[in-house]
Amino acid sequence: MSRLPDRTLLTRCEIFVYFGVYIAYIVVGLYKIYGLRDHIANEAKFQFPDGWRFYPLSQRRRDDSNDELENFGDFIASFWPFYLLHACVQGFIRWKCPRLQCLGFIGVCALALSVNLDWSSMVLLVTLIASYYLVSLLSLKYLVWLLSAGWILCINVMQKNAWWTDRVGYTEYVLVIVTMSWSVLRGCSYSLSKMGAKQEDLRRYSLIQYLGYAMYFPCLTYGPIISYQRFAARREDEVQNWLGFFGGVLRSAIWWLVMQCALHYFYIHYMSRDVRMVEMMDSVFWQHSAGYLMGQFFFLYYVVTYGLGIAFALQDGIPAPNRPRCIGRIHFYSDMWKYFDEGLYEFLFHHIYAELCGKRSSAAAKFSATALTFAFVFVWHGCYTYVLIWSILNFLCLAAEKVFKTFTSMPEYQRWTQRHLGAVGAQRLYAMLGTQLFIPAAFSNVYFIGGQEIGDFLMRGAYLSGVGNYLALCFCSYCFFQSSELLLTKSVGRSKTKTY
Repeated sequence: MSRLPDRTLLTRCEIFVYFGVYIAYIVVGLYKIYGLRDHIANEAKFQFPDGWRFYPLSQRRRDDSNDELENFGDFIASFWPFYLLHACVQGFIRWKCPRLQCLGFIGVCALALSVNLDWSSMVLLVTLIASYYLVSLLSLKYLVWLLSAGWILCINVMQKNAWWTDRVGYTEYVLVIVTMSWSVLRGCSYSLSKMGAKQEDLRRYSLIQYLGYAMYFPCLTYGPIISYQRFAARREDEVQNWLGFFGGVLRSAIWWLVMQCALHYFYIHYMSRDVRMVEMMDSVFWQHSAGYLMGQFFFLYYVVTYGLGIAFALQDGIPAPNRPRCIGRIHFYSDMWKYFDEGLYEFLFHHIYAELCGKRSSAAAKFSATALTFAFVFVWHGCYTYVLIWSILNFLCLAAEKVFKTFTSMPEYQRWTQRHLGAVGAQRLYAMLGTQLFIPAAFSNVYFIGGQEIGDFLMRGAYLSGVGNYLALCFCSYCFFQSSELLLTKSVGRSKTKTY
């Protein structure tokens, strides 16, 4: 195995500089966005609602421009009794009769949906769930993908159907679209896993098991996606850890509270929708910080939503994926795919990428498999221009990262760096080259978070604002890269994805 540069040989002073620049840039950028709060409130295209009633939040208006966050709040306001019911029902079943666990999953979910959804929404969800069980009986993988393509097309058509949207209302429209999108992945995971299962394991793929998986309420709408292999590996007889469960739910609640309080002072969500607000920052150099903080608030949203689903899954004995890793600790964007949403990564890797190529496949086969994987990511997220740009940029950045890692692992390169630069110099060169991949990969995600206009604006600011600006951006990004590399040495081996 090739040896990568040893990042532990950096001096303490150098490490202090890296972390100092990293922290200072974030703090100053956050302060500059805080300073724009009144300007943004006055210049916004719509008026923000009044802040929370207790002081000092009552003196501020709250940024409510993030539709996903607002929809999640509405969902919890309507469905929180069913989270409580799920916990109580599972607590009793796990205590008295663990074999009925899936029936408990089905009952709570059916009750929650029937009480809150229009009959047309119920028909759509029931039809989708049933269709994957029926196609799994045929044991033909191409039929699973044809069915998935049909449902993804259906979801895209429904998003443009004004009649149905007006009938059920915007809140239910969002709930059903999101739930159907996740259900497509769950249906694929069950069907494809069943087709690859051994004969003696087929008892784990019964109708009741499938319905319990497809109708697992805590992850039904807001994720994360849990593979069927993980669900089937749940430990029904394991003693429930109520302290850990309450801790997980409390963690999500605290981060939600922190984010809501922050939105009274940092209108970062609105900035991601209106490029004029980013232009108000006093230099291009500090506009980059707005892109970084958009990513951090995006991360916090998934800490809350995924964290809640993961807490319930672990309590129910399901070996759920890990919580999203902070984007401040990610400098290679292959790690963003692996550790930000481990469940989605597992699905894409096992059911698409690994089906198309193997470890010994040619570079062309791997390249094509990666391209087809990102094509699925594009159509599943919605066939929008900004999603296409994000998918293409991520694909290109991952391909370039593969070339970079292959090049830096070559014995000739390592011998040259050791001879002319030494161990510390080799690490610095490694970080300098890696930074050139980190910058476009980081900005590419702004397209997904904020859309094409803000993505184009920040990308132009990075590459078309002069040599001085780019050098300053490279220096800060280099410090970010080195800091993340150093943090990686302390956490390596503790966050690897398990497979089931």
